[in-house]
Amino acid sequence: MKDYRLLMCIVKRDQYESYLTMLQRIGIEAQFASLCHGTASKSVLDYLGIEKTEKVLLQAFVPSSTTKKIFKRLVDVMGIEVPGNGIAMSIPVGSVGGQSSFNYSLIVAITAKGNTDTVMDAARSAGARGGTVINARGTAPGAKAKFFGLSISNEKEIVYILTLKSDKDKIMHAIMEKAGMHTDAQTVLFSLPVDSMVGLRSLAPENEDE
Repeated sequence: MKDYRLLMCIVKRDQYESYLTMLQRIGIEAQFASLCHGTASKSVLDYLGIEKTEKVLLQAFVPSSTTKKIFKRLVDVMGIEVPGNGIAMSIPVGSVGGQSSFNYSLIVAITAKGNTDTVMDAARSAGARGGTVINARGTAPGAKAKFFGLSISNEKEIVYILTLKSDKDKIMHAIMEKAGMHTDAQTVLFSLPVDSMVGLRSLAPENEDE
C-alpha cells in the first residue's frame, strides 16, 4: 500500500486555477477546492499596504514520494513563498499517531458561525500568528447529527491555524478556555501533524534542516 499525504494549499482566489493546472500536470487529478478568507486584522493589512482578499483552500491526496517535487514547483514555478501568495503543507494520512518528529501542527477549530474573532483572539493571545477561515455546513442527515458533541447540521466556521508543534498545546488550551463548548462559540478543535511546510517563513526554525 502506498504512503499518502494530504496536500493543503491556501492561495489567492484569482490564482487557484494556475495551481490546479500545475498539480494536474504532475498527475494529481483528484482535488478539492473551498472558498475561505484570512484572519489578518485591518491594521495589519493597512501596515502591509494590501487589501483583504478571498482565498481558496486546495486539498488533494498525493503519494508521499511526490511531495518534494510538488513543493519545489510551488516555490520555483508558482512563487508561493512570495509574501501574500499563500502557504502549503502536507499531512501524513493513515498513521499519524505516535509521531514525535514533526515540527509543525495544524489546529482545526470548528465553531458556531460568527465566532471566528473570538477563536482567533484566544489563539493570538497564546502566540498564534494567524489563521484561515472556511464557511461550512454539516452534511450529515438529521437535525441532531453530532461531531464530538457539536451539532453539525447548522452553519459553522472552520478555522485552520498552522503553528509550531511547541506552541500547539497552549494555543488549543487558550481557545478551549475562551471559546470552548461551555461558551456561546461552542468550539470543537483537534490538531494534525504537519511534516512539511513552505510559504510561511515566520514559523520556520532557523536551524531547520534543508
